[in-house]
Amino acid sequence: MRRVPLLTTALCVAAGCYEYHPLTAPTPDQGSYVSATLTEAGSADLARYLGPDVFVVRGRYLGTGDAGVVVSVASVELKRGNDVPWAGETIVLPSNAVASLDVRRLAKGRTVLLAGAGAGGLVFTTLAFSLLGSSGPIGAGGGHPGKQ
Repeated sequence: MRRVPLLTTALCVAAGCYEYHPLTAPTPDQGSYVSATLTEAGSADLARYLGPDVFVVRGRYLGTGDAGVVVSVASVELKRGNDVPWAGETIVLPSNAVASLDVRRLAKGRTVLLAGAGAGGLVFTTLAFSLLGSSGPIGAGGGHPGKQ
């Protein structure tokens, strides 16, 4: 029974809330999730690879080469706001096509709130079921009916 609260907490942290923040280092850590906002010209130039009207490219940062930023694409956001999932295809984003590069980080405040709500819901549910289930002994005076 002690494993349930521990498992619940671990799941809440794993499913935590994330935010994208401007890049503070020259390059992100390899393997980190990034969000690249494209320039108008970059969006037009990359349309044959990414599709028309792509505004933001999200995925894992694989490195920076002479040609630009290498990303394993998880999704793209279109200018009208739709998100289109990708299966991790590798794309090179030329440096002149990228207006900004943000890094995804855990939003600690929201994650704590989520974990607290999850733990509170678990406690409430456990108490509710234990109170409803303990109304008295079942089958008082049980046994077989007597002979008649």
